[in-house]
Amino acid sequence: MNKLGELIRAKRKEMGLTQGQFGNLFGASQTTVSDWERGNISMMRNWKKLANSLGVSESDFLEMMKEATEEADKVKRLPAALKILSAPAITATPSGSVVAAPSPQLGPRDVPVLGRAKGGDGGEFEFNGQVMGWVQRPPHLIGVLDAYATYVDGESMFPRYKPGETVWTNPPKPFARGDDIIVQLHPEEEGGNPRGYIKEFVRWEPKYLVVAQYNPPMEIKYDRDMVISIHKIDFSQK
Repeated sequence: MNKLGELIRAKRKEMGLTQGQFGNLFGASQTTVSDWERGNISMMRNWKKLANSLGVSESDFLEMMKEATEEADKVKRLPAALKILSAPAITATPSGSVVAAPSPQLGPRDVPVLGRAKGGDGGEFEFNGQVMGWVQRPPHLIGVLDAYATYVDGESMFPRYKPGETVWTNPPKPFARGDDIIVQLHPEEEGGNPRGYIKEFVRWEPKYLVVAQYNPPMEIKYDRDMVISIHKIDFSQK
């Protein structure tokens, strides 16, 4: 058990709560709290509230969360979807024998989770410069320095993406019509944080970026002058 896991367990015991009861305070399930206490920490949407409850500063909490994810990475606990990605490819030689190609190397848990969910029907989140957590790097994103992930909020892209799902981006990769993207827009008010949305890229128009969402199905236009960046979503998992 790592330091953060020990703190969480000690606080829960101090409050006399079960893992399920403790999790209810932070919108987490019993199994999630169990993972926290065992040091398997990769997603904490209410981490600020938890840090305050533990009496830990936000900077110290983020540092402990990073240490916990690095320790978990050493154990090599891979999500099922990533295990599939890292499975060896099977090829046939001219003689008919079957050879397994070397498995791609899975990257460390070093992809930052960016974007704080704001809620609402459009699934808006804001890029406030804070790292919400760290997630595993899929093999095809190894070497992509600007890769980042975010948590899906809302149901505007349901059933393609479900609330609580994690998506990874590949910023240098070109995008085309039909690709899922994260579009980042300038803040609506001076001094505000940039806004982000997960949508499907449709087209560019002279004055607008046109995207689509699934629920409810519609096309949305953003003023081109408001667009900061568009990054292609390259991988997702629940």
